[in-house]
Amino acid sequence: MNQPFDLFQSEVIQNPYPMFDKMRREAPVHWNESVKGWFVTRYFDVRMVLRDPRFSVEKMAPFADRMAGSKQDKIAFLAEILGGWIVFKDPPEHTKLRQVLQGAFMPKPLAALRPKVEAIAREILDDLGNRTDIDVIADFGVPLPATVIGDICGIPRDQVYRLRHWADDIAKFVLQGRSTPDKYDRSYNALVECVDFYRDLVADHRANPQDNLTSLMIDGGDVGMPLTDDEIVSTLVLILFAGHETTTNLIASGMFALLQHPEQMALMESDRSLIPSAVEEFLRFEGPASTLVRIALEDIEIGDQLIKKGERIFASVDAAGHDPDVFQGAEGIDITRRRNRHMAFGKGIHLCLGAPLARLEGQIAFEALFDRYTGFRLRGDTPEWRDELITRGLHELPISMDRRQ
Repeated sequence: MNQPFDLFQSEVIQNPYPMFDKMRREAPVHWNESVKGWFVTRYFDVRMVLRDPRFSVEKMAPFADRMAGSKQDKIAFLAEILGGWIVFKDPPEHTKLRQVLQGAFMPKPLAALRPKVEAIAREILDDLGNRTDIDVIADFGVPLPATVIGDICGIPRDQVYRLRHWADDIAKFVLQGRSTPDKYDRSYNALVECVDFYRDLVADHRANPQDNLTSLMIDGGDVGMPLTDDEIVSTLVLILFAGHETTTNLIASGMFALLQHPEQMALMESDRSLIPSAVEEFLRFEGPASTLVRIALEDIEIGDQLIKKGERIFASVDAAGHDPDVFQGAEGIDITRRRNRHMAFGKGIHLCLGAPLARLEGQIAFEALFDRYTGFRLRGDTPEWRDELITRGLHELPISMDRRQ
């Protein structure tokens, strides 16, 4: 029998918002059989889940413990490495990692980073030459954050190309690809290569300290708490994955939103000062982190529903971003929107540490594109969204554009 809210339907993958709207009205907190967990869609319910310490992010070890069979060893390895991510750590481990890392994402170092990111964006567009037909993702949205992350972490430029392959395959596991039968094998193989690469990188940085994030973790940052090699490697894998995936999807979904709303495109063309508020609106409208998962540490009631200890809660950030009780005109975009209270980067102690960098890259990406080109238009059929549940991203975004004179 079909479930009333089947998140695996192809039409839901391509456009989940009609179903989210129906959920908010009829079952804002419900057990969703398609994901085997509670699904939460209203803005204030989602915010409560993300801020309440009774919900844990430590889900890798419980997941590995539930798995059995021929892939158990591979899943155990995946859980071991990814379980070291700050996003899967509760306090006090989470607190230590955040204190060490946060210095790299404060206003002063980010302001110093801006000219470098601007130069990288220009270099990537320079490499396009006279081309005016591009795939926004492959030709710009992928290389920009990959190169920035490589520079921040001390990865040689000639090795950056390897990052996308690893990030793509690791994503099949982390993002719960709904139609990828070999996701465990692909993620395991990519992670083995990635971990070996990063262990060599850390060893080199221990012998030859540099002014970058890898050396900062070795030294212990402003708080003087050096991380172990295992902690550094896990964090580097996270930065590769999260920093790469988030910004790529932000650039592509933002451009797609403008293409779907030509009046907003015209507004951006006429007033470039709107780019910062436009980036915030793109994050609300089609945020790259679609769903955040938590585990109940005790029995908790939300919206007249009893969530039992140990059960999973899927907090739909994208559904919350379309809640009409919070956002006027939620189903359209308004790049002039003020006080945009979206939760694209989470809430509470797990608010994304790299959010300022993602915002910076997103703003610079659109500044670079609009400074050099005009007349953006979609080529071919409507692009398709990937089938991941946790993030929201397009497979490709082919466009045509005109060079500015």
